[in-house]
Amino acid sequence: MTKNDTGTIVKLGRDAISQLRDIETRFKVIAGEDGKIDQAELQAGLGLHDADYAARIFSLIDRDGSGTVTLWEFIDFAQILLTGSPDEKLRIVFDLHDLNGDGTIDQAELTHILDRSLNEHHLDIPPQKLDALSEAMFQKVDADGSKSITFGEFKACIDAHPALKDQMVANSATWLRLPERIERDRRRPHGRLLHNLTEGVTRLWENERPWLVLLVLYFAANAWMFRSGILAEIQLGSDLFTQIAQGAAACLKLNGAIILIAMLRHSLTFLRRTWFGPFLPLDHAIAFHKIVGHVTFLCAVIHVGGYIGAYESIIDPDFFTRDVVYGELFKSRVGWTGLTLIGLFLVMWIFSLRFVRDKGLFDLFYITHQLYWLWFAFFLLHVPGFWMWVVGPGALYLIERGIRLVHGLKTTDLQQADALSSNVTRLRMTRPDWFHYQPGEYVFLKHPMISSFEWHPFTATSNPEETEMLELHVRGVGNWTHKLHDMAQQPIPERPAAWPRVYLDGPYGSPASDIFDSKIPVLIGAGIGVTPFASILRSILHQRQQGAASQMQRIYFIWMNRDQKAFEWFVDLMAQLEEDPATRDVIEIQVYLTGLRAELTSASLTVAMEVYHQETGRDLLTGLHAPTRLSRPNWQSVFKSIRQAHPDQAVDVFYCGPEGLSRVLSREAGRFDFGYKKENF
Repeated sequence: MTKNDTGTIVKLGRDAISQLRDIETRFKVIAGEDGKIDQAELQAGLGLHDADYAARIFSLIDRDGSGTVTLWEFIDFAQILLTGSPDEKLRIVFDLHDLNGDGTIDQAELTHILDRSLNEHHLDIPPQKLDALSEAMFQKVDADGSKSITFGEFKACIDAHPALKDQMVANSATWLRLPERIERDRRRPHGRLLHNLTEGVTRLWENERPWLVLLVLYFAANAWMFRSGILAEIQLGSDLFTQIAQGAAACLKLNGAIILIAMLRHSLTFLRRTWFGPFLPLDHAIAFHKIVGHVTFLCAVIHVGGYIGAYESIIDPDFFTRDVVYGELFKSRVGWTGLTLIGLFLVMWIFSLRFVRDKGLFDLFYITHQLYWLWFAFFLLHVPGFWMWVVGPGALYLIERGIRLVHGLKTTDLQQADALSSNVTRLRMTRPDWFHYQPGEYVFLKHPMISSFEWHPFTATSNPEETEMLELHVRGVGNWTHKLHDMAQQPIPERPAAWPRVYLDGPYGSPASDIFDSKIPVLIGAGIGVTPFASILRSILHQRQQGAASQMQRIYFIWMNRDQKAFEWFVDLMAQLEEDPATRDVIEIQVYLTGLRAELTSASLTVAMEVYHQETGRDLLTGLHAPTRLSRPNWQSVFKSIRQAHPDQAVDVFYCGPEGLSRVLSREAGRFDFGYKKENF
């Protein structure tokens, strides 16, 4: 127990000491040197966007009205959020709305707080919709028609939404954004590593059997090559260091040949469209290329390290000094080409790591990756017999590069470039006669006004049935895409004269293309990851309008965004899917706004949106029949409902988005015996 400034006993929870320390630490960070928090400091410390909203929260914490918050006021308020009863937490929400402190909420107060809540959470709706939202909410809550809402009426309204209430109460402490240790306390206990690993391998075997078989064969082939290299050196009487170096050299020959196979995009797309495409791990071509790259680099390091060990073992101050040994080595063809190879490989490997692209430095990755031409040239000089390993894959690769070169000589007219919300650019261009693609496939684009040599992959968002036009949506994540967005923001007269001239290469297959083979597909897009599904849904709409036969019985489309404006990219398409008789009874749309969580600050807004949807049949933010859920999806609940609706049917999940969510979806899909595929390119 502890006391506040008024002498009131404050009961802390089970972990009282650690909670008190957390709260005190958080207070000191916000308060600074004077040991008190004013309104501006609270707004900045809690990251609140709306100043008026911050003022209301400040008034709730500053109980004595002194204009500053003391440590004990902060602790007292935080303890309600952490350990208070649901009614105590709801009282805070009610008091937040009660602007004049008379113990009731009138419609003007409700409208004001809803408006501030929308602004706080970066949501934008027209004034007439705000009035309709407030009216619907007030009429729903004011049960006795007294033109004012009491706490009992407010509580009854929240109680009528138990799922929302549970989520709101559970997340109440995030309002104050206490230290991360509170969240860590909620994590699942450790100690299930072996169980999780076994479960993961089992699901991988069920969903990705061809991929696992390929990995087993690949690593077995490397082990066999390494062993054969060592045995050859043993027969020659070489020392252990040389044996290891030559074992790694044998692996380098194998990997140097097959690293190109994963990049044969035209060949892999052709295989995907054949009858045996589903039996090949084509979806993992990029992942396989990365694995081979890492293994090749490791073998190169082992090869160099082995020979360094061998050379160091023969150094003798009286006969072979280090200068003599290494001097003679680097004068030889094998020596200087080997040194050049490891230098080239080191540069390529470092700039191919994920953190480089995550920082938006794709151009560095692209430029340094072009060193592979030199790497292969020096490898052929270093090991003249290597040509026998690389001649087959190399010939196919050169043919495909030739196709890109031919396509790179044919310009395509960029008819339209629009800068959309969330740093996305929509491109509409004339579709070339030679460009024949399937829904969900992607294309490489080069824009000479941005870069004369860079090609970037983007999924087509138009459907193949639209023969005159090709559409792409490009999210700004690096220098190239940001420049494209900047160009699209310029008025057309100010754009360079050559801006409409672009080049295309492709199309190339993707896992999303397999959706048409599924009876119950679940399409999950995160942010711009919706692009392959836009093309697919448009194609489905067209085919069903034409009365084409399809084995799809039910389609689930789930789209998540952090930004409300992002839904504008394809809201017209979703509205058409909901309204058209050919698709409205087949496609179920679920929309999630993940940048806003159901907590105390958004409680009334969330309820108001649900009431508005019940009254109008339309979502407040998108205008769709499907309501926007202000939270992240509970995947176990989502998949469980789908499985209950289709207990004896095969369900396939298709996902495009961040890798972290993919691991969650793969695990949950496996638990319900769903197939799972992730977009990779």
